[in-house]
Amino acid sequence: MLVAVAAFALLAGACSIDVSRNDDGSLQIETVLTEESLANELAKGIDDPNVISMDVDMKDGFALVTMEAKSEWGDGVDDVSFKVEMFVVDGHLGVNVTEAVWNDIPIPQELTDIWNEELAKQLEEDAKEDPDSTLVAVELTENDLRMEFRLETDESKS
Repeated sequence: MLVAVAAFALLAGACSIDVSRNDDGSLQIETVLTEESLANELAKGIDDPNVISMDVDMKDGFALVTMEAKSEWGDGVDDVSFKVEMFVVDGHLGVNVTEAVWNDIPIPQELTDIWNEELAKQLEEDAKEDPDSTLVAVELTENDLRMEFRLETDESKS
């Protein structure tokens, strides 16, 4: 299951990027990822022979991730699902994984806390065009994931 979460790290290849200049000379950088691109990147990133199927369903404010995998303990199929919400915290991406279940058994909060930290770090790093940029907005809709960054320039600093 952790592999599914770590797969978010591959999002950069599926992003479209738009750069514009603000009135103060700073740059506004927007990255956009569609639901289809997110699902494709997750499927590629998991690269686990046990995964049978995966689905990502973006909603306004969150994404639902569901997957089936061959059981590692027998001949059955494991079902995993979780909800992902994203927000801005002090100029960085925050992630909250909720409703995480494995075969209808709740996944412990200690594990989802780790997922929250890793997802936020990986998603933000992959979406940033410049490591010195600051995240100012994130929005999940039924159609895409949008992240907006502000990059200070010499002009905006003066």
